[in-house]
Amino acid sequence: MAIAKQLTNAQGVVYDHHRINSVIIDAQDNLFATVSSYISADRATDRDRAVERFSAPIYAPITPGLVATAETLLVADPTCKLFGGTVTPDVTQTDLDKAKAKKKAEIASCRDVEIYADKTTSLGVFGSTESDNNKLSLVIQVTQIAAAAGQPAECGYKTVDGTYSVYTLAQLEQIALEIAAQVIPAYEKESGLVAQVDAATTVEEVEAITW
Repeated sequence: MAIAKQLTNAQGVVYDHHRINSVIIDAQDNLFATVSSYISADRATDRDRAVERFSAPIYAPITPGLVATAETLLVADPTCKLFGGTVTPDVTQTDLDKAKAKKKAEIASCRDVEIYADKTTSLGVFGSTESDNNKLSLVIQVTQIAAAAGQPAECGYKTVDGTYSVYTLAQLEQIALEIAAQVIPAYEKESGLVAQVDAATTVEEVEAITW
């Protein structure tokens, strides 16, 4: 197949035979055709030099047929890393599948709000973000190392309002335990709600599940 249209370039050369060499899909799913133009159909052999080469955008959606053709060519090409692969049908999500995925994301978001909220303990109010918890874990580890080396088993740590105090290893571990006691129920609640989502058989049932 080719395109016949008479054109004249800047040097005055007239040509009328155009072949699409390839169709390219960029990262934004835009289509571009690379075209080679020749003087005429009988001057478009492998030995002939193209008068012009250019790329042209194709303002059309990527069709299943186009993608299927590309997939078939790739698995049949010995030079391609996908050679010998199997072209399989696309996995399509039902409305129920989409509703379940959306609900699980909502549940996870609500869980995060709870677990990362400041936690009140018997020794003060402490931050409970992932960064806060990593810091507390590091402080406990350093204090444990000091204790094992026969040094004072205590270390400074800040409450959520910035108040700095020195705590013993036992106190630091108590803070960690009391924070964990408030975090674990959120994960347990999430697990139960996700189980309800998985068991739901209609979109309405899924949407009725709340944190």
